[in-house]
Parts: sequence; C-alpha cells; structure tokens
Amino acid sequence: MDKISAVHINEMLSKIESQNKKTDVKASQFISKFQDIQSQHVREHLEGLYEKIVKQSEKIGEKLHLSEVVRYKNLVREFLDVAVKNSHKFSKQNFLDRRGRHRVYCIVKKVDRELEALTKEFLTQEVDRINVLKRLDDIRGMLFDTFM
Repeated sequence: MDKISAVHINEMLSKIESQNKKTDVKASQFISKFQDIQSQHVREHLEGLYEKIVKQSEKIGEKLHLSEVVRYKNLVREFLDVAVKNSHKFSKQNFLDRRGRHRVYCIVKKVDRELEALTKEFLTQEVDRINVLKRLDDIRGMLFDTFM
C-alpha cells in the first residue's frame, strides 16, 4: 500500500512540476508581449508629441505670442518627461561584501535604445528653438522683476 501511494504522490508531483513550468513559460511570454505593446504605445505617443511640437514651432515662427511659447514649452517638457521615464530602468541592489560591510548598488539600464535615439534626434533639432525660448523666458523674468 505504501508503494502505491508513493507512486501516486510522485506522479502527482511530476504533473504539478510540469504544469508549473508551463505556467512559468506562459507568464514570461505574457510579460514579454506586454512590454513590447507598452514600448510600442510609448513610441507612438512620443511620435504624436513630436508632431505637435513641430506644428507648434511653426506657429511660433508665424507669430511670436506668449501663449504659443508656453504651449511649446509644455509640449517639450512632456516629451522629455515621457522619454526619460520610459527609456531607462532603475534598480537598487543591496549586498554585503567580504568584510560584512553593507553595499548598495544602483543600476540604470537602457531599456529602449530607439526611444533614446528619438530623444537625441529631437534635442538636436530643437536646440535653436529651445535657446530662443530660454532667452524669451529670461527677458520675461527681467521685465517682471522691473515691474515688481
């Protein structure tokens, strides 16, 4: 009787282990697919923001109005915020070295190289406009200081 129950238990354990392996594979596939979809969504969002920034910069070129400049600055800020938050992954690891001292390692990993390349391309194209906006903001600040 003991041999029979031991055989049944071993069979059940092997079935459970094989099901766990299948579940782990499915979970890792799901996570991978989810990350791909999320990365694609972020890329599309950034491309949309980039198009809005280009249109807004054209508006500023046509007529230099403060509300248009503020809208441009907000679009650039949002673009950079989304790009930075989604292009790098921060992880923190705690270790004890050989002497028993506590060490903390912070690691920043590049998650999406294409996203980083898009951000760099955007910055190189928009540097002149950003410098103009900075000067406009400085002038506005000086005028405000004079007024107060």
